[in-house]
Amino acid sequence: MINMMIGFFKDFFKYKQSAKKQQEWLEKYAKQKNYALNPSWMMLTNLKSNLCEMEATFGKRYCPCFEPSADEKLNKKMMCPCKFIDDEIAEYGTCHCALFGPADLSKEDWKASSKRLMAEYQVPKNLKEGVLDTRGMPLDPRRALPIPDMMHQVKSTLNGYKGETLTVIVEYEQEVKNLEKIAKYRGLKLNSVDKDGSFEVVLDFRK
Repeated sequence: MINMMIGFFKDFFKYKQSAKKQQEWLEKYAKQKNYALNPSWMMLTNLKSNLCEMEATFGKRYCPCFEPSADEKLNKKMMCPCKFIDDEIAEYGTCHCALFGPADLSKEDWKASSKRLMAEYQVPKNLKEGVLDTRGMPLDPRRALPIPDMMHQVKSTLNGYKGETLTVIVEYEQEVKNLEKIAKYRGLKLNSVDKDGSFEVVLDFRK
């Protein structure tokens, strides 16, 4: 929990200015659709920071819950606000990220949706002796992408991580490409090896 809070406030100050631009379009879209934004300051701030990081890392404002896939048609659908928003509001009460919801949604329903989201992303990580295995996570039924995905697992691990290197095991080549962009954005060295059916990617924090 402490490391999560440290990561939250680091992102808050890092993206404080660019988050203002995110707020502008979020409010405009919500008004057009008669939606509301998550009333929790912490949840909304975290989601805006994630949107800023997505845009800075991948060049597009992808949904803050999922890293880009190898399917460009799917990636277009995952541009926030994503194409799944109406179906998910009907199912969950909010969009998957708990960013948008109906204007008349109760505080209790907002809390329930936020709790659902947090439960999905706070699963125990398969991290042992500096090796993070990101495979084997359940798939989102609409996108067929893992929850939590590699990107979120890595980001969560890096909050408070003390090692000089982190080896990340991934299943797909696209995840390697995403890690390359993440490493470039964070100023990290990276080396990847194909392991016959998976990939081992080493993130090096040494200067």
